[in-house]
Amino acid sequence: MKTNPRMEILYDEVREDNLDDPKALPQKLLTLLNAGFVEGELCVFLSALRKATPVKRLDFLDRTGYECFVNHIHIENYLENGGLPPLELLGRGIALARELKARLSQLHGGKHFRIIVAFDGSSCTVRFHTVRPDEEWIDKNGAGRGKEAIAVLETQELEP
Repeated sequence: MKTNPRMEILYDEVREDNLDDPKALPQKLLTLLNAGFVEGELCVFLSALRKATPVKRLDFLDRTGYECFVNHIHIENYLENGGLPPLELLGRGIALARELKARLSQLHGGKHFRIIVAFDGSSCTVRFHTVRPDEEWIDKNGAGRGKEAIAVLETQELEP
């Protein structure tokens, strides 16, 4: 996993408290994952998100942007019983990213995916896309934009 400096500090705390355990994922996120994946227009989507998102490939400059828009999960929208403290929210986002990595690797082993976790202190998002040679959503080294803490996981080894 590659991180920017903001995420590196936060991730150390998440790891110390074991907040990134995929076994602690909320039921709503497990339901989203268990609905599986769907492929279309040379893209891979979480099936439930694709069905719920009324956009078309032509609405985007490239397939990477299309996948990232559809495969965009706000962790706080999938929590039972309200919110979580910020560090726990981030932990759930990282746990989801790890579970996505495992499932994408197992189901689509021949494809290379990038999973991006972004945390601004109060909101955590996870999105993923197929890695394509001439398309980028974010710097694979986790540089990110703005003040967000960013982590990048890939289903194939990241280059140093």
